[in-house]
Amino acid sequence: MTEQNNQILQDEEEKPIELKDLKPGDILIFDGEEGSIISELIMLFTHSKVTHGALFVQNGDEAALADSGECGINLHLVTSNPEARGVHVRRLIKEGGFGDDYDKIVAPVVEIARDYARQGLPYPYSDLVLLAMIIIFKDVSNVALTYPNVIKLLQVVAAELKTLIDEKFHDGKHTMVCSSFVYQCFLDASKDNPDLKLHIENGDAQAPQKVKRSATLFDLYAEHAAEYNYNTKSFADAKTEPVKESIEEILRNLVDKENKNHVNLIKSNALSNAIEEFLKALLKAAGIVVNSIEELIENARKQQALFVTPNDLYSHTTNTVSVGKVPLDRNSDEYNP
Repeated sequence: MTEQNNQILQDEEEKPIELKDLKPGDILIFDGEEGSIISELIMLFTHSKVTHGALFVQNGDEAALADSGECGINLHLVTSNPEARGVHVRRLIKEGGFGDDYDKIVAPVVEIARDYARQGLPYPYSDLVLLAMIIIFKDVSNVALTYPNVIKLLQVVAAELKTLIDEKFHDGKHTMVCSSFVYQCFLDASKDNPDLKLHIENGDAQAPQKVKRSATLFDLYAEHAAEYNYNTKSFADAKTEPVKESIEEILRNLVDKENKNHVNLIKSNALSNAIEEFLKALLKAAGIVVNSIEELIENARKQQALFVTPNDLYSHTTNTVSVGKVPLDRNSDEYNP
């Protein structure tokens, strides 16, 4: 693999392409939406300009992608539109190349994505879940997060996940946020062909090397739970007020621009309880049953290892190459061919 293939091209170096240039199996990474506070926060925390990942599944008269969005994992039609969000297109490569059999070799990834869509997997507030996972699993200690609003955000997202579990889950089905869904499709297909696994280096949620202290809120929680000998009843006893603000208000106040009242990785029972409740809901939504806090932490670490951000798909995959950039409209309606 050449050094150029390992390098993410800057916008001005990405060649403009057309919808007809895309192949099934291409990875689509969407630029952030202007005016969206969630997009702005995801870009801030991941030091990037991208906020959504999808998998291209078919071209032709009805071009379509598969992704995990507000309505769950579904197929959606896409059309070219010069005024639409920019989409960075990346394509799987391997040493020596795939040759003329590329489409056939990558087909299992596309079929797996279609199968996930056929299952009707739900997911409300997908962007909020993505944002909460970034805050939990990524080192955001360099950002001034307001302590009360971190707790409120985790409470709101945990409550939404619990509602989903209570009302919509059946037959053990579970689902993923957008970029992790794309990664999972390749990972599932790699069980029969290792060349299909996406390789990520220095990912946003990957543990930093040689860290001697807590680097993420999840690390902080695990350390705090160990201090309580994994008996975290006191976390739940911490007094927290019911969330009265709208999610928009919480998000707009999540970052303390004056850097006066931020989390800064300080332990507290209230914060640890909010993290714990979010992790419990996240694992249950992933179909994982845990019977102790130790199991909760162990399985949350596995989720962290599989957690992939849109920026990881864009900047940290070492076995994909830039195809170019195309402005695409994603139809919000589900597509059922």
